[in-house]
Amino acid sequence: MELVLTDLCFEINGDRVVDRVSAKFPAGQVIGILGPNGAGKTTLLRLVAGLLAPSAGCVDLCDPSVAFNDPAMRARHIGYLPQHNVAAWPVVVRDLVALGGLANETHGDAVRASGVQADKIGEVVTNALAVCEADYLADRVMTELSGGEQARVFLARLLATQADILLLDEPVKMLDPAHQLKTMSLLRQLAAEGRSVVVVMHDLNLALRYCDQVMLMRDGVMRAQGAPRDVFTTDGLQRIFGLDVSLVAHQGHHLVHPLRATEVHYEPDRN
Repeated sequence: MELVLTDLCFEINGDRVVDRVSAKFPAGQVIGILGPNGAGKTTLLRLVAGLLAPSAGCVDLCDPSVAFNDPAMRARHIGYLPQHNVAAWPVVVRDLVALGGLANETHGDAVRASGVQADKIGEVVTNALAVCEADYLADRVMTELSGGEQARVFLARLLATQADILLLDEPVKMLDPAHQLKTMSLLRQLAAEGRSVVVVMHDLNLALRYCDQVMLMRDGVMRAQGAPRDVFTTDGLQRIFGLDVSLVAHQGHHLVHPLRATEVHYEPDRN
């Protein structure tokens, strides 16, 4: 399934925080959305997820058989991992992950009828925890876990939705370096299975290594999009991030080496 964004806008108190963004999120790809703080990345993701209503423009699914404006149908096809996930109550890990299956039409009736321990979704929960390396936490309660452990459990809950389109807002920010790489590799695997994977992120090198496409935002505007090696130029990164960088190659990988913060010379072009 492919999502298409057309002239998407969102305003807060008259300030346009997402400004005429058009893009395609094709199946089978990992798409990274990057930009400085306040660029509009999270707002854009929430618009795509259907959690915010656009001021103008639209989000469409290139599949006429899916009534994408129906919230229940949208929930079956889109899985969303927010930026700030906090476990404020002592729910058991496997129960939390099982909640991810509520939106899936295959498992939803079984969950509602028999509770989150329904046998029909037991395998889904077990597999989701295993691929996130969180299966050993299954019988723990969320409030006992570290931030990184909780992050892997919330990722497992996302996978339990079995959604075609996965939207993740900074999924690796709480993870140690090894689990950052493992998580990004997992997202690549999910894309290879035919899903659309859209990731808001800050790590330029992870984006270079794992993303098929990147979109650079600043001041609510999509300033550049394309393959990471085409988009990540010294001039482009300076204008978007206010960052002087050196672009290097090492052991077959292209890397961004930050040198210093600079003044940004990119003025918003609002009309």
